Amino acid sequence: MILPNTLREIILKSGFVSPADFDEAVKTSNELGKTITDVLVYRGLISEEAMGQLVAQHYKVPYINLTHKTASKEALASIPEEAANAFHMFPFSIENGVLHLALEDPSDIEAKEFAKRKTGLNLKIYYAITPDMTRSLGQYKHNIKEVFTKIIEENIQKNVSKKEAVEQAEDLPVIKILDTILEYAVVEGASDVHFEALELVFLIRFRIDGILHDILEMPKSIHQAIVARIKILSQLKIDEHRIPQDGRFKIKIKENIIAFRVSILPAFYGENIVLRILPETARPLSLEELGVTGHNLELVKTSIKKPHGMILVTGPTGSGKTTTLYSILTILNTTDVKITTVEDPVEYGIRRVNQIQINPAAGLTFATGMRSLLRHDPDIVMVGEIRDKETAEMAIQSALTGHLVLSTLHTNDASSTIPRFLDMGAEGFLVASTVNLVVAQRLVRKICTNCIESYKPSEELIKYLSSFIDAKNAGQNFYRGKGCNECGMKGYKGRIGIYECLEVNEEIRQLIVKRTSAEEINKAALGNKMIPLLQDGINKASGGITTIEEVLRVVRE
Repeated sequence: MILPNTLREIILKSGFVSPADFDEAVKTSNELGKTITDVLVYRGLISEEAMGQLVAQHYKVPYINLTHKTASKEALASIPEEAANAFHMFPFSIENGVLHLALEDPSDIEAKEFAKRKTGLNLKIYYAITPDMTRSLGQYKHNIKEVFTKIIEENIQKNVSKKEAVEQAEDLPVIKILDTILEYAVVEGASDVHFEALELVFLIRFRIDGILHDILEMPKSIHQAIVARIKILSQLKIDEHRIPQDGRFKIKIKENIIAFRVSILPAFYGENIVLRILPETARPLSLEELGVTGHNLELVKTSIKKPHGMILVTGPTGSGKTTTLYSILTILNTTDVKITTVEDPVEYGIRRVNQIQINPAAGLTFATGMRSLLRHDPDIVMVGEIRDKETAEMAIQSALTGHLVLSTLHTNDASSTIPRFLDMGAEGFLVASTVNLVVAQRLVRKICTNCIESYKPSEELIKYLSSFIDAKNAGQNFYRGKGCNECGMKGYKGRIGIYECLEVNEEIRQLIVKRTSAEEINKAALGNKMIPLLQDGINKASGGITTIEEVLRVVRE
């Protein structure tokens, strides 16, 4: 790792970050247990790419962006995976007797000596940023599917199905099966793992980039043992099979702590389980990395600097609303403020943030949780979701009494959020006085950067697009993924948000007080330079980030 003093010298010399901002980042880094680089990036003070270039210049080595780099098999075989992980090095090619090696710390003499001794080759050293290094080291796992299948088959054969489920759950074969499934899910970038009991088989499915994929069918005989194992890890009732249960557990995969949120649901053929994967050691994404750019980014940054008022994020389930709120909270999380949240469920633990998990069975709802937390003198409040009149009124009162309130609703676009708020029974003049910004969002799959190609849309699509973009640009080339090994022949890898940000200015406030329709509010917002969801999606498609088809899939006009 690069020493803080060295990093300070590199960054301040560049002029990208002021000494005051750097010192504040150091302070936040110590308080939150994050690296200084992470703090600078998620606060939008410098990009990872710019940081990489600066560090590389300091060490007088080339900077390499590993995002598009696929290592040769020969290069990967030259350095053992364990050593690559230990030294944070990535061998990506061998040319003319020279090993091209990316290092997280180009000054690490021990790492360079090991690589030279192990391979017997001359070295060409490059600098790579930490996230790139972490992703690239996953290339050692390219054969994990074969290893995964082999381990599962071997351990299923070892499993003695005559034992009771609880006894099987403690057996090494069952432990090995579950551990392998979870590691494979993390390597594949899955957000959820589904364990589904069918009539004759036990099905394992992964949700990757929002799409479900069948991964493996196992014998039904292993079902109860896997369920029992997950219940043991989550400290749930093993002998309860009639009612839903929720829990959590954590495991360590390589150097990363991964939390799993567990939901167990009794079904016709047995208990089904869904595990939500929540990497705890990953750096929070900056607003730019989430896809908030240009005019939208300026609106969000301006709104979060206000000491009071309300910011609402809206969209369907699974559209990334909570992730957006967590990124905003991370930016706001300093030693000068107290942040309190009421959530259902608490997805990620944030250091120094007081997070409350609602429990309706015990009488702890969003509304009662808010009422109690306001007595704890917070500066910033996050409410997981505004669902009813009582919660809406509490959120409004909090915003009126000097708090910055963040929350979510379920509406299709930004303009529909205000009428939805009013339909809950909130007073128009109070909503107009408190809401500063409404952000609507969706998640779209990103084109795989390894197999991206340009193409010209069909005439029919061009005609449709011409109503949203200039006629002269409507026929321009757009992009798609051909499909390759990197993306599993899907043409997509990863996801990004598309956004619609409605700023509540004086004109919009007057419309809210008059309780005008969503259509009228939308018309006024467009007149005030609001970028519609579809337009933001088209902009990202024309920039080669996603495809037109993907944008139209999630924004159904």
